[in-house]
Amino acid sequence: MNITFKKEFANPGSAYRGKPFWSWNARLEPQELRRQIRILKQMGLGGFFMHARVGLATPYLGPEWFDCVKACLDEAGKLGMEAWLYDEDRWPSGAAGGLVTKNPRYRRRMLRGRVLKQPVELRWSKNIVAAFTGRFTGFEAQDVVQLARGTRPVRLSGGQSILVFEIQVDECSPGFNGYTYVDTMNPVAV
Repeated sequence: MNITFKKEFANPGSAYRGKPFWSWNARLEPQELRRQIRILKQMGLGGFFMHARVGLATPYLGPEWFDCVKACLDEAGKLGMEAWLYDEDRWPSGAAGGLVTKNPRYRRRMLRGRVLKQPVELRWSKNIVAAFTGRFTGFEAQDVVQLARGTRPVRLSGGQSILVFEIQVDECSPGFNGYTYVDTMNPVAV
């Protein structure tokens, strides 16, 4: 057996040791973070993932935040540990903890279908992509005819209704720091 491999296996370096998600969910203080890193080292861990979570009292991506990150990088370097910065405040990735989606232009959009029973219910707006008359039952559609933009039928014949497809902005949610997921189809938002 390779002696070097055997030694490395018996006492692995930081690259081969566990690295927990370290939940940052309070007011962050550089000295306290350094103390906790020393404890992680004593426990035999090879590093950590700094991960913003619900309850974080230090403003995410603010000057204090980056001072804390720098302190952790410094302490990890002194101890020969790996420091990883998890990519987001909570999840999912891409919204920078709500900083991106504070602006409604960058919020996720979806295509929503609605069935209207009466022609007067159809009110064209910039968000309506298309509208169709036809007979719609569950996932079946018969006798479908697309309506010209800005028009609506005077009346519907027996069993017909109007199917409208419109772009809808996602509703704000606590799961996204009070905002929404990012509009991944918008290059500026991404």
